[in-house]
Amino acid sequence: MNLTQRISRRGLVAGVRAAATAIGAHRAAGSTVAVHSSVPTRNDQYRAVVVGSGFGGSVAALRLARAGVRTLVLERGRWWNGQPSDNTFPQFFHPDRRVSWLERTPVMPSSPPAEFQPYTGLVERVRGKGMSILCGAGVGGGSLHYAGVGLQPSAELFRSVMPAEVDYDEMAAVFYPKAAAMLRLSPVPDDILNHVRFTASRRFLADAHLADGTPVRLPQPMDWDVVRAELRGELPPWSAHGDVLYGINNGARYSVDKTYLAAALATGLVTVAPLHVVKEVTAGKARRYVLRCERIDTNGTVLENVLVHTDSVVLGAGSANTSRLLVRAKGTGTLSNLPPDVGRYWGNNGNRLYLRTGLPEPSLPHQGGPSCAGNLDWEASTGPATLFHAPAPFEAESFSMYVEGIGIPNGHGEFRYHPRTDSTELVWPSASDVSSGVAVDAAAARMSAAGGGVFLPANALDPNTFHPLGGAVIGPVCDPFGRVHDNVGLYVTDSALIPGSTACCNPSWTITALAERCLDHIVKHDIGTVI
Repeated sequence: MNLTQRISRRGLVAGVRAAATAIGAHRAAGSTVAVHSSVPTRNDQYRAVVVGSGFGGSVAALRLARAGVRTLVLERGRWWNGQPSDNTFPQFFHPDRRVSWLERTPVMPSSPPAEFQPYTGLVERVRGKGMSILCGAGVGGGSLHYAGVGLQPSAELFRSVMPAEVDYDEMAAVFYPKAAAMLRLSPVPDDILNHVRFTASRRFLADAHLADGTPVRLPQPMDWDVVRAELRGELPPWSAHGDVLYGINNGARYSVDKTYLAAALATGLVTVAPLHVVKEVTAGKARRYVLRCERIDTNGTVLENVLVHTDSVVLGAGSANTSRLLVRAKGTGTLSNLPPDVGRYWGNNGNRLYLRTGLPEPSLPHQGGPSCAGNLDWEASTGPATLFHAPAPFEAESFSMYVEGIGIPNGHGEFRYHPRTDSTELVWPSASDVSSGVAVDAAAARMSAAGGGVFLPANALDPNTFHPLGGAVIGPVCDPFGRVHDNVGLYVTDSALIPGSTACCNPSWTITALAERCLDHIVKHDIGTVI
């Protein structure tokens, strides 16, 4: 039984799409944190505060709200609100200031050069020693601009990388299906895959078969009727032409702002505060914690300092930013009881990017997307690997396609705090993913031998990952349900919980399912006592 068949049998249901107006915050007395600035300072208080609005943060917001908890969601980025017939999101080959988080140039690998005024754009590059992280910014977090691929690991591979406290059978029976239903995952339909624009995807699946891999149609959080309308010429051809890396226009993607967060807002108990950058988490006095935030405009100018007082903090800012907040809090002593392994057990999910070029047949310009064709080469003697086609909006015939690879890294990096500069830095030893490199390169070589073309490494000189994992992992830092050890009321529900790998799979589905598992337990055991 393949992945697509399993998902079909689970009968994915539609997520909630309606959004409600956010309610105002409550004032709190007295600051416990000194803020030195010429801009005004405001104090707020909430029963629970979620930092970040991506997969883990949005799950927390919804489940807390449905349990009756008034919750504030702090998001550094802006609302994007993609709608039909719009160009909310920028084009890959024609980048503008929307592409980067407060930088003057594009941060995405292989991007054409451009220069612009800094803006609160979609992608932040976290530059580390040996590795850079590319992470999302905006209401919806990484779900706005990610590849969208939903993959569930096999039991064997899951157990090889995940903490033993997370039971695969329970995840497969309960939390993967629960997350899939909310994310609205479904594979590409036959009529779309058979369209001329998806020639490269069909070619990839055929070559995966010839290479003795396992070709699969990759589940996506897509409204395929929008793609059909594009292919008929009724809407501008964004997905149909593969311009999907910075977000999907025409409202075709079910990003979490349209699913989890929309449902959370519909409860009337959730406030989403965009353009609020959390700078620091400290111990409080009247309440357990204080979050020091800067409210900014879209140019990055600080308009207001905000101190949010709460007894419960849920960190869902993604591996990079959750890790940086915790590592700095430990280094400065603002949270004095953090575990010693904060920032450690970080990994890149074995990411690789290739340009497969020199194909014997046309791959066509404007390759239809998003990614819908994969090769699960999980039983190879060279090590397990996944390859998938990453459609690109090439503007002329190139006889090429981009391919992403995922393996299982053999080591870890870590975030470190530097007191002299009051900064954090990711340190990634180059030997940490040798095993994944061998496995993914071998899988690529098998496809090349079977179907032609050569796989050229596209990020060898600029090591980077779209899949940061770890920094606040289950076991050393958190209990099996995301509670940070020795810090009552402090939780982690995002990719920081996972020690470096989601077992040859894109991480979004696993992150969401794990967050659902955490919140299921937290709602049953902590509301009314801790929260």
